[in-house]
Amino acid sequence: MSAKVIFCRWCGCAGASRFGTDARRRRRYHCPHCSRTFTGRTNTAKSGSRLSDREWELAVRLFASRGGMSGADLARVLGYGRRTGQRANRACRGLVARLAPQSLPGPTEWDESVFSRQWVLGGVSRITRQCVLLCIADRSERTLVRLVDRCTEGDNPVFTDEHGGYIGLLNRWTVCHSREFVNSQARFVHTNGIEGVWGHAKELSRHVYRGFPKRSLPQLLAEFCFRYNHRSYQTRLAVLSALLSRRKINTLVV
Repeated sequence: MSAKVIFCRWCGCAGASRFGTDARRRRRYHCPHCSRTFTGRTNTAKSGSRLSDREWELAVRLFASRGGMSGADLARVLGYGRRTGQRANRACRGLVARLAPQSLPGPTEWDESVFSRQWVLGGVSRITRQCVLLCIADRSERTLVRLVDRCTEGDNPVFTDEHGGYIGLLNRWTVCHSREFVNSQARFVHTNGIEGVWGHAKELSRHVYRGFPKRSLPQLLAEFCFRYNHRSYQTRLAVLSALLSRRKINTLVV
């Protein structure tokens, strides 16, 4: 049976060997190439954290749950101060933000909503049921058309309401929300999918976080997209656990 190959957490070279333990009795390794020592946490999202591996596992399980948990509640569960729980949540949000889809396949629905006095553009694919949420400065045609074109593939249909900011889109289908929610002439023309996304996001904002702070709105929207795009709890848990043990400098290709 071949020996396990250990890769350096600093330079990425293979051939590191065991080098005792650190102050917290975690196994330490030494790299013969860069002459630096490291542990399993070095250069990861858990680096420098006071939480033990078992506490991190609990924090990840709670973050991956359907409704999530605020940093203050997480801190009370773990028995630490509020800031410790908030830092753990921020670390998880920073990891899942990299999983946001760059484009949505097939027919898509688009709409805008307001969170903490900040406009947010949302889109959802009718094929994969995945969503993307983007903070925008305004609802002008120049802003909306550019972002929708960037996030849609090919000449697939785009479904919106009658807001003038989408007027420059090709293959656009509209529904008049002041009169109906489903186009009476063509029943497939509606934006109920993205309206459902707003409903879920608003509930998370009110009941878990008591409103999304504007300063951390992009990270909180990324957290919501992570849960919405990965419906299975086991999938969310496996993905987040893998990202926590991944080197920070690695680029994740989605």
